[in-house]
Amino acid sequence: MLREKKFLQSNLPSEGETMFNPQTKVLYHLDRVVDFFNDKKVDPINVEIDPSNACNHSCPFCISGHLHLSKYKGTEFFNRQMMSREILMNFAKDISTTQTKSISWTGGGEPTMNPNLKDAINYVKNNSKIEMGMFTNGSMLERFDLFETIVKSLTWIRISLDSGIAKNYNKLRVTNKSNNFDIVLKNIKKLIESKKKFKSDITIGVGFVVSQDNYEEIIDFAKLFKDLDVDYCQYKPEVIQVERNSSANKKDQISSEFWAKKVIRLLSEASEILGKKFQCNSYKLKDLIINKNKKYGREYKQCLGSQFQPCVGADGEVYVCTSHRGHKERSYGNLKDRNFSEIWSDMNKRKCVMDQIENKEKFSMCSQLCKPHESNKVIWNIKKNFNQSGLIDKLKLKSKELERKIVHKNFI
Repeated sequence: MLREKKFLQSNLPSEGETMFNPQTKVLYHLDRVVDFFNDKKVDPINVEIDPSNACNHSCPFCISGHLHLSKYKGTEFFNRQMMSREILMNFAKDISTTQTKSISWTGGGEPTMNPNLKDAINYVKNNSKIEMGMFTNGSMLERFDLFETIVKSLTWIRISLDSGIAKNYNKLRVTNKSNNFDIVLKNIKKLIESKKKFKSDITIGVGFVVSQDNYEEIIDFAKLFKDLDVDYCQYKPEVIQVERNSSANKKDQISSEFWAKKVIRLLSEASEILGKKFQCNSYKLKDLIINKNKKYGREYKQCLGSQFQPCVGADGEVYVCTSHRGHKERSYGNLKDRNFSEIWSDMNKRKCVMDQIENKEKFSMCSQLCKPHESNKVIWNIKKNFNQSGLIDKLKLKSKELERKIVHKNFI
């Protein structure tokens, strides 16, 4: 009994983290996790898909910068590819026949640069019960008149600004238009108007990736959106990719002190300004601050979370997760050769790919706070205690208690 209580307490996030923390959401999908451990065929909970590797911004902190930033031109990873209409629409048709819970339209690059995105979204919306969300820089929503489609078809959209001041925004995101900041704000306001016009339930959020280059603007960002009708303002720490490890070592050495002494104070002030709009990936900050051995809480020995949240690249490759975009040896297969459901059903191929990642010391191929990291913590502990009498039933009860507090539960 004591062991069960300790397990529950150590693996459930606080109530204030339930909007974004995958740990809580994994518990909501416990039946799917149990089926996976019982060797049953399990479709993903969430699939991230990149309609485009091209991007009209050049953010130096982009987690997929190795695919499209000019400084990587000529490297094996550089690939500003746009997913073709044929592959994109075939994916939309195939995924709509599966038990996948959600799709996140993301990138790679900027998803709204793909002229076929609207048709793909509409197909999934009209032919399945799959929920959809979108990550975007928000600068090109007007180009293909996406406002009505977004508010009618998506569960949520998050626009990345990462700055609260126009001058610094252009410098930070390296945009090709001096008025991009104003364009994005205009588009956010138009999204809000469209949401009201069509009586939509979509959640509109804005994002701020905190780094050493912009942390002083945390308060400016909060003040900018305090009185605007966005649903939340999310702050999260910069994730350092393996591809940028020449600078990662230096940043890692100062990160604990940087986050604890400089960032936390400003986030606390931003929380007071924004009230209920304030959202923070505090679980990531906790890992950055308290894990001095640079393992970032990676006590698990398998990346089990990735088996519920793959990434489809603009090149058609079905990657283990977003951290491995561009690494074709970490792909389960390509949509040019087989459809997604066929690739996902090939358990032997998936096992071979995962073995090469998990056999590397301390997941050295992976970014410091990768996408499946939080869900890995819970799923690994469930696996270790899987045969413990009564544990699954207790977890199911706990997930029911949390259900009403979970936002976007199908997006882990």
